[in-house]
Parts: sequence; C-alpha cells; structure tokens
Amino acid sequence: MDISGSKIELLARLMNASSLRGRVIAGNIANQNTPGFKRQEVQFEDSLREALASGNPRAMARVTPELTVDELSPASPDGNNVNMELEMNSMRENRLTYETYATIMETNLALIDTAIRGGRS
Repeated sequence: MDISGSKIELLARLMNASSLRGRVIAGNIANQNTPGFKRQEVQFEDSLREALASGNPRAMARVTPELTVDELSPASPDGNNVNMELEMNSMRENRLTYETYATIMETNLALIDTAIRGGRS
C-alpha cells in the first residue's frame, strides 16, 4: 500500500505548477518595460482536469505545466503587452492558491503521521 497516495502526488504537482507560475509572473513584472516583450503564462490545471476526467491515470501522469506566450493581450506601442494590474492580481491569486495547496498537503501529512504514531505524540 502506498501511504503517500495519489492525493499527495497530485498536491505536489499542483504546488510545483503554482511555483513555476509565480516565477513566470515575476518574470513578466521584471520585463514590464522591455520593448517587444510578450507576457507568459503557465497552463496546467485545465489539462490536468481533462486528464482526471478521462479516468486514465497514465494521462494524468503525462500532464506537465506548459509555458505559453500571450499573443492576444493588447500591446503598448513598443510591443510589450505586460499589464501590471493583471500581473499583480495573478500574483495574489497564485499565492493564495499555493498556500491552499500547502495547507491541504500539511493536513494530509499530519494525518499520515498520526496514523503511523497511533495517535501518540
């Protein structure tokens, strides 16, 4: 029996994608004044949701975070399409999402610890 379970593996993958997303958002913010820079995004959750819905565990294992370039957002005259308001909102949302995943992970690991110790401290 795998004590870590697929739930913890899934949470770890979600946390990794969220961490990557944070680095990408920071890169977007750092390049807000770089002429011609196109903001980037991380796509993961939608692909993972589709794989989970398929019921195929192998499909879920193949899903990885994908870095995409945003070609649709309006650009300034210098070709840069970074919108600071959008990036700051994305950063806040990503931070809350990561913290939620981390809290769920911590709770699951505490339950495993309690089961191993038999409820003793």
